[in-house]
Parts: sequence; structure tokens; C-alpha cells
Amino acid sequence: MTAVDALRIQTYSNSLDTLSQELGAKLSVHSMMETAGGSKSHRMTSQIGVFEASERSARLEDVDETAIPFDGRWCGYKIIHHATYRDEIDLFQTNLDPTSGIVRGQVNAINRKCDKDWLTAFFGTAQTGETGSTSTTFDSGNVVAVTVGGGGSATGLNVEKLRAGKLALGENSVDIDSEPVFMGISSKQHDNLLGLTQVVSTDFNNRPVLVEGMVRQFLGINFIVSEIFALDGTSYERCPMWVASGMGAAQWQAMKGDIRRDPRKKGEVYIIEAQKAIGYTRLEEAKCIEVKCTRS
Repeated sequence: MTAVDALRIQTYSNSLDTLSQELGAKLSVHSMMETAGGSKSHRMTSQIGVFEASERSARLEDVDETAIPFDGRWCGYKIIHHATYRDEIDLFQTNLDPTSGIVRGQVNAINRKCDKDWLTAFFGTAQTGETGSTSTTFDSGNVVAVTVGGGGSATGLNVEKLRAGKLALGENSVDIDSEPVFMGISSKQHDNLLGLTQVVSTDFNNRPVLVEGMVRQFLGINFIVSEIFALDGTSYERCPMWVASGMGAAQWQAMKGDIRRDPRKKGEVYIIEAQKAIGYTRLEEAKCIEVKCTRS
């Protein structure tokens, strides 16, 4: 390999590092991140349950020990990978080196897959207990019905659903004063918000809500627009509302890339490869709310 080849590979590897920071995932980054260990599964946290204090009533009382409930959440990982070839013939035919564009596309593809895996973990079954052998499903009591604010009919996103989601967090004793609240919505739900006078009118807000035509925040909820949200069995969109400490991300391997020449191929043929090893889990049911919305 010539010195020029070595320089080219190093340059593109640096480009991958930069792009992976600039083009981050939208949803999964708002989680409690840990560097993981273990070959198959990582214990994300040792949870201490809720317990009450007692009152002393006399001198020299015996200690009244109260058992403290402990629990844990476990997280497995997936290796998210993409690889492709770049042949010098491609350069001859297009007069354009596609390598940087391929790298950018790989990073975007891996980050989209991270967000999809994060959503699966948000609504899915979490592995809990001392060894992760207990299955904990999404709490059905943390669901804002599709009919809220619709007079008994299914409806899109509205102020009543936003209030109901925040109320559910508050009634679950989530400290929303110390943690920001996030909500994932599709472009359709964002359009629902644009049609609400309470949201866009300065008559109802002490400062403008729209930022370059987008509703970034309302009622203290930070909106994240994406098109990857799944539908439930009745074709209603499942919009997540959460605080970051409610979701966990265990990372075995950060985004890494490799561009290397393939000696088995004729001419200058390079393998362009990127991968990341990470897993997600719901940490606390109380901090994860589902808001159902129609797509119409």
C-alpha cells in the first residue's frame, strides 16, 4: 500500500468520526447512557424502590428496620453494521469519488436503526430482577387514549393529550422540574399542533412557540419529529413521551469505521464499513408514557 493510499484511508476514517457526532440519532440520544460490559447482557442499573420513613416517639427506642426493595434492569446488544464496496471503475464512470457520501449514508442508516431499536425497547418487554429473568411489560396505565380531547372520537394530537401525558408523569411522581420532558411525534402530529390556536398564537403564550416554522416546545414538552413511529393494532400512531432517566442505553462499541483495500479483487477496490454495538431498555415504567394519535 502506498503512502497516498494510507493518507486517503486515514482522511475518510476521520470523516466518519466527525459525521457520527454531527448526524446523531434523534430519540435514542435522550437516554441514560452507560458503557457496557459482559458477553451477552449488561445490568443497566440497580434500582431502589419506594419506601417510607417512620417517626420516633420515645427515647431509646429499638430500631425498626424497614426492608428496602431492590431491582435491576438488563440490556442486551445488537451489532448494527453496514458494508459496501467502492471500485475504481465507479470513479471512472462518474468522475466523482462517492466515499464521503457513502460514509454519511452509513452513519445515517445506523442511527436510524438505533432509534428504531430504542422505540422497540420503549414499548417492549424489559428484563428485570437479579438476573434479568423477570419480564416487565409496558404499563397499560401509562397510555393516553386516542379519544382524549376528541369528544369520544379518535383524534390526532391535541392540547388535551399533551396535558394528559404530563399529568400521568406528575401522578407517577416524576420530577419534571429537574428533568426535561421529550415527546416523539410524526410530521402529521406536528401539523396537528400547527392547527391549534392555543399552540401557535401569542395570545396564549408569553413568547412565540414557532421557531423557523416548527413547534419545538410547548407546555414544557420538547418535540422530536420523526417518521419511524409504529402503529398499534388499530392503526393508531404510538407517540412516546418520556424523561431521559426512564430509558437506558448500554453501549458495547461506539460508532467505528474502516476503509480498507480488498486484495482479493482486481484493481483498487475498497471495502467501506461501519458498525456500532448498542442496546436499549426501559428503566422505569413511571417515566414512559404512550400517547395514541390518529394519522388523519
